[in-house]
Amino acid sequence: MKVKKAPAFYKFYKGLMMAFDLPESAFMVYMADLNAQRSLGYKTIRPTKEHLGCLGMRRHTFEKCVEKAEWMGLLKRVPIDGMYDYIWDIQAYDRLINIVTTRWSYVQLRKFTDWAFTKTQRSVMSITEEDVAKFFND
Repeated sequence: MKVKKAPAFYKFYKGLMMAFDLPESAFMVYMADLNAQRSLGYKTIRPTKEHLGCLGMRRHTFEKCVEKAEWMGLLKRVPIDGMYDYIWDIQAYDRLINIVTTRWSYVQLRKFTDWAFTKTQRSVMSITEEDVAKFFND
C-alpha cells in the first residue's frame, strides 16, 4: 500500500503579491518553498528548465527575478555540477514579509518597494523602520 503524501502548502502573502510584479512574487514563494524542501532533506538542485516549468515563466523573466533577489539579499546562487542551487535567506524573507504585510495602502507599498528594491537596489536587511515610516508618512 502506497503512503499518500500530504499536499504541500506555502503561504502566498497578499502584501507580497501587491508589492511586486506577479512573476517576482511567485518566484519568491517558490524559492521559499525550495528552502523548506531542502530543510526536510529533499534534493533542490534542478535544471533551470524544471524551475521554469514549475513557475510557468520564460528564462529571461526567471533570470531577472534571480538578479533582483540577489541584490535584495534574499538569494545566493551556488553552482553545482553544471546547475545551480538557490539558497534562500529566510531571515531576510521574513523581514520582507513583515514590511509588505503591515502596510495597508497598496499604492504606497508598490511605490516603496519600487523605490527601495528597484531604483536604489537596496537589500532587504538594509531597510530600517525609519525608512519605512518616513516613506509612508510623506
